[in-house]
Amino acid sequence: MSKEKLIFYFGYGSNMSLKYLQGRRGVYPVESYPGVLKGFSLIMNMEGPIFVEPSFANIIKNEQGSVEGVLHLITKNELQKIINTEGENYELTELSVKLNGKKVDARTLIYKTSSSIDTPPSRRYMRILIKAAKSSGLSAEYISSLERRPYVYYPILSEIYAIRVFYWVWSRSRIKT
Repeated sequence: MSKEKLIFYFGYGSNMSLKYLQGRRGVYPVESYPGVLKGFSLIMNMEGPIFVEPSFANIIKNEQGSVEGVLHLITKNELQKIINTEGENYELTELSVKLNGKKVDARTLIYKTSSSIDTPPSRRYMRILIKAAKSSGLSAEYISSLERRPYVYYPILSEIYAIRVFYWVWSRSRIKT
């Protein structure tokens, strides 16, 4: 690893998953910790490409809300890889996230949309989020809230499309930064 300064990246969707970050984005955090972002709520308002993947996670401001996620300690080059693979409709945002009761400065990506419609995501996507939340040590209450979220599932079509999504993300992770 270079001597580049490390920064915290807050993952609240599929980027909570170490397996996903490493395998599909080529990002290898030095360390990862559960964190809590106050003043925001999780919403599934990022439009998916087709009905099999109708939506993905995003966060919106909400004074009474909180979002649990994972703080990944990464390099600026790795942050750029995440930005490159997420796409151009995101805003890089600096915020404060609670880590073990202390606030730390972190960066995250927020999808730019005016939609406040919470659209059920695919079962495949929710499984990624729930598995990542469990393996990262997020609270039982938060995991339960993810498990209660509605989702969509179309037998066979969902599996075929999951393969296409994997290869699309994988190919974008190969982009030189």
